[in-house]
Amino acid sequence: MNPVSIFLTIGSAYLVLVAYGVIRTRKRRLPVQVRMAGAATQIILPPLVMFGALLLTQDADLIEGWGVMLVMLMVAGALLAICTDLVARRVMP
Repeated sequence: MNPVSIFLTIGSAYLVLVAYGVIRTRKRRLPVQVRMAGAATQIILPPLVMFGALLLTQDADLIEGWGVMLVMLMVAGALLAICTDLVARRVMP
């Protein structure tokens, strides 16, 4: 697998999990603070774990390239969580 297909696979799975987590917490009718904490955990934790795995490789070029991609993935996850919550608020009863 080349790096592009690896990132697309990891990125799409990550974004699906973030959207699913936001919808799941809304369906459970949890308080806003709990939903925010759950979304923040789902957004920050997976890229942080992947970055930790990158640090174990001790390859500066790999850390530099994938580190930027993981930060962008976190930003995309945060935007997706906000958009999903806005849409879910209008669609779900």
